[in-house]
Amino acid sequence: MAETLAERLEQPLVVVLADEWDHPINKEITHAISNYWNLNEVHYITESDYQEIPLSDNNCFLIYQKHQSVEDEGTTVYSEVIRVVGFSASGKRVRNFAGAPLLWEEGEDHQLAMVIAVRMLQDKLQFALFSEHGEAGFAYQTERIQQKNAVVKLKKLYIAAQDLEDELDFASIRALYDGEVKIVDRSYIDKLISEAPEDALYVVVNNRQTSGFTYVNTKMVIDAVDGALVYKDENMNFEPKGFDKRDFKKLAD
Repeated sequence: MAETLAERLEQPLVVVLADEWDHPINKEITHAISNYWNLNEVHYITESDYQEIPLSDNNCFLIYQKHQSVEDEGTTVYSEVIRVVGFSASGKRVRNFAGAPLLWEEGEDHQLAMVIAVRMLQDKLQFALFSEHGEAGFAYQTERIQQKNAVVKLKKLYIAAQDLEDELDFASIRALYDGEVKIVDRSYIDKLISEAPEDALYVVVNNRQTSGFTYVNTKMVIDAVDGALVYKDENMNFEPKGFDKRDFKKLAD
């Protein structure tokens, strides 16, 4: 049994698809993986195949799940997640290596949410590899993100006007943050994701209602060229929140 994540990732990532080959989620997963996954080789199997794999298998498996957290002991449950798991030598059937939620709302592009999740998942696995080998001294993901923030202002930051807090305009942003900011429509963010320019970062905002009274507000800055997570802030509020002054101040620090 492989003991490290690095040893497992020397083998292909096994992507588990729905048994019905024409299922829409299969098309979305294969599109996102074929266009944005470059960490290792990829093989595809069905859910039925996955159930028959022996517990001694050393591969990593990418699985799509509903109503799960992204970590084994996570407290936030998302409507849809993708996770990379493997079988454990200790006898526990599944060991979770990394997970990412699909953050989208009714009427938004589900395929785009899958692409973002796949890119985020790959970045989390790369961080896990750094942690496993002690490379660059990244003891915690927050430390890695803080070090990335040092180069944020060297790239253009694109944010959809719909994702800005109401009180923010270009003048107020300039007073908070001295990097180059481009306020665009969400369709332009889609273009950045497909073209992956080297000099761009983009903002993703998701507001998920957890009950009739509260929202989980997730705000991220992602590097367009490789999908790396540069900044993340998640909090609970009584209303949906956009990218605000506090976020720009954190990027400026």
